[in-house]
Amino acid sequence: MNRAADRLLPLAAAGRLYPSVIVSGGTPAERRNYAFEIGRALLCERVQEERPCGQCRHCRRVDPDRYASEARAKEKFEKRRRKAGDGSDVGVRQSHPDFMLLERPPGARDIGVDLVRPVVRSAQMSPFEARGQVYVIHEADTLNPYGSNVLLKTLEEPVGTTPRHFLLLTHSAQELLPTLRSRSLTVYLGGQSAGTDGDLIAKLTADWRRRPDNDGFALWISGLADGLVAVGGKDLEDVRARHGWTRITAAVVDVAGALDDRSDRAAALALATDLLDAHRLRERYIQPRRIIEGLAARRLRRDRPETGFESSVNVLMGPP
Repeated sequence: MNRAADRLLPLAAAGRLYPSVIVSGGTPAERRNYAFEIGRALLCERVQEERPCGQCRHCRRVDPDRYASEARAKEKFEKRRRKAGDGSDVGVRQSHPDFMLLERPPGARDIGVDLVRPVVRSAQMSPFEARGQVYVIHEADTLNPYGSNVLLKTLEEPVGTTPRHFLLLTHSAQELLPTLRSRSLTVYLGGQSAGTDGDLIAKLTADWRRRPDNDGFALWISGLADGLVAVGGKDLEDVRARHGWTRITAAVVDVAGALDDRSDRAAALALATDLLDAHRLRERYIQPRRIIEGLAARRLRRDRPETGFESSVNVLMGPP
């Protein structure tokens, strides 16, 4: 946890937290636990100096373990609802009437507008028990454009004066729509380990240092792409999954730190910037290996260094 993240808890306890907060960085579990801690501070019934107390009726019910337990208990019920054609709030978890957790349902590609609507309806009503309302969206980077726009309208046009807070959890704030980012406070929990074997990083670094000129460049790029695909793992098979691309990006940053040549480091960091946007190409069902080869070829040719940090994906597809 860093200093910026530590400052949010006192702001929440004092009721001075910004209405929409993007929680990025760290691991999924760290982001989730942090959001629940902020939620307890916002809803706790004790005096400001004692929030979150962890003992009051609100704090006890805003608990990640309790939510996980209730989610398992509701799984069979939700399956029956899906079979009956009524799955509009599947993915919404609630153990406290004023604290709502929205998650992407297992097997779903994204969080669509049908999943966001229960949140929007709830945000138009007064709190049931607490002094405010808290809405946590896990994997907010999987919100599809329609769901994002419905949420955006709620942020832009809040109903009444009820203290209402939205916590958007994502590994990278850049994955969210610019309009959502512009209306939110972003807090970064810190770096996440790529989970990559040290020997593989060492091999990637050694291969990088042997970058050829034009002769053999295509073959070298192909081998480099193979290594980066191995870093990404099976997550690359899921069009909407970001974790594999995050691991690849972290591996490229690790390699950049080990390179001696300044222009090589700049090219590697520029490639890392591209890889953060690579999911946009994957959503067009381009194979991950082909994406990596194309982006690496653009950045790493010695005769045409591309060291600017504007995303190559933006150049190819236009801004998101």
